Amino acid sequence: MSDPRLALLSKPHMAPLMELISKWRNVGYDVPNPDPNDGGVNAKALFLLESPGPKAVGTRFISCDNPDPSARNMKRSLAEAGLDRSEVMLWNVVPYCVSSTTKNKNASSDDIMKSAPLTQEFIELFPNLQVVVLCGDKALKALRFLSVPCRVLATYHTGGMAYNQQVMRQNTQATFAEVRRLIR
Repeated sequence: MSDPRLALLSKPHMAPLMELISKWRNVGYDVPNPDPNDGGVNAKALFLLESPGPKAVGTRFISCDNPDPSARNMKRSLAEAGLDRSEVMLWNVVPYCVSSTTKNKNASSDDIMKSAPLTQEFIELFPNLQVVVLCGDKALKALRFLSVPCRVLATYHTGGMAYNQQVMRQNTQATFAEVRRLIR
């Protein structure tokens, strides 16, 4: 059965992102789709995680609707902060798949450095961007290679290892609440 989100990828809020991703795919990168239920290029907040995990590889979408703990925790944190999906976009500092559907592989420092020009191109497509949130140590490592035209916040990755620790979860929730304050 075909994913109904595929039909939404050509919508105006997604078309510039898909044009860029198509360019990357044409040179051999295996890049999942951004979720068209998010804000696309109209987003005011861009949340950058590490790299597509096994569920994103399987669904072919970077989405808080994916069937994994990181996605569930992201969706929960966005909702608790009162952030509407039309205001946000989820992506990764390494946009291509280093994992497979059966094996989760962390992005290397080399992957992060080599992906910086791709991430920079992606960031530049957002005319209303007010804040970029780096989620996790790997995402934070990318910052030194990027020129971000707005406020940058950092918090923990929404994966279970961090999110299941109360102090880290509270930091994530406080950061997401700060995003809401900054974009409204």
